[in-house]
Amino acid sequence: MTDDFLSAYQWNFRPRGPSRPDWFHEWPHAARIAVVVIVLHEWESVPWHRSRPMPANAHHKFDFLALGAREFGARHGVWRLLDVLDKHGVKATMVTSGLVAELFPEGVRAAKERGHEVAAHQWDQAVFPFMFQSREQERSSLVRTREALEKASGERILGYMSPGPRPTPFTLELLAELDFRWTCDYVDAEIPYLISVNGRRIVSVGYGVPGFVDADLIPHGIVQGLQEMKYAFDAAYEESERHPMKFCYAVHTHWGGTLGMTRLLDDFLVHVRGHPGVWFPRCIDLAEFWATHSDV
Repeated sequence: MTDDFLSAYQWNFRPRGPSRPDWFHEWPHAARIAVVVIVLHEWESVPWHRSRPMPANAHHKFDFLALGAREFGARHGVWRLLDVLDKHGVKATMVTSGLVAELFPEGVRAAKERGHEVAAHQWDQAVFPFMFQSREQERSSLVRTREALEKASGERILGYMSPGPRPTPFTLELLAELDFRWTCDYVDAEIPYLISVNGRRIVSVGYGVPGFVDADLIPHGIVQGLQEMKYAFDAAYEESERHPMKFCYAVHTHWGGTLGMTRLLDDFLVHVRGHPGVWFPRCIDLAEFWATHSDV
């Protein structure tokens, strides 16, 4: 197997077969399942509508319909989601574009004040990392993002997720260089694992696996989406009788923060709360637990 093949999959840094370590018998507080809520609070400098793109012959190209959806997330969705999380005493991780911190800092500040973690999501949702033309361009955007989020939240930013999530061949090394502690760029494992990058360690906490992203549920309708969430959670909870499990729900402020979809989250958390042995960590809590116990 060539070095190019290994580096293409970042197997020069990531373990090829992350497995359950021998020490991993339970989560903190003797919990059997960790339920992670990730709130994606995004902004696009050039918004585009995924299901209704502008026609090819349009003279005016700016899509105000798509912009309205993003604005809804910042004006209403984020607050509705924060209120539901408060109602259930659940602390989440808000993965946030740098532009959000610049345009709508009050939502980022409120998340921190309510005990949620704020994490970086690059500067602009319209610019995916694979569009960067150099390592330095990606680094500059990441540094700018972290500075804006730290100014808005008043806390150090330790976590990261690429828009997409689709990192570049440079992303892991940049995260290590800038002393980030965790990433949720990968969907290859049901439990966290350590990534060793040039002498530094980053914890992969995973994204939506096992679990759902709100965009997966919306096409099925809210009522059916809730049933699918409950069904999958119950399967994970049943498996947690044999070994600890994780379940993740990633919710966007502009999609999952709508009235009906927020009700879905509310009802889902009621369902989860009815099961003993559930831990609701933020991503940083997962990362610190995993890194600390991996040292033992």
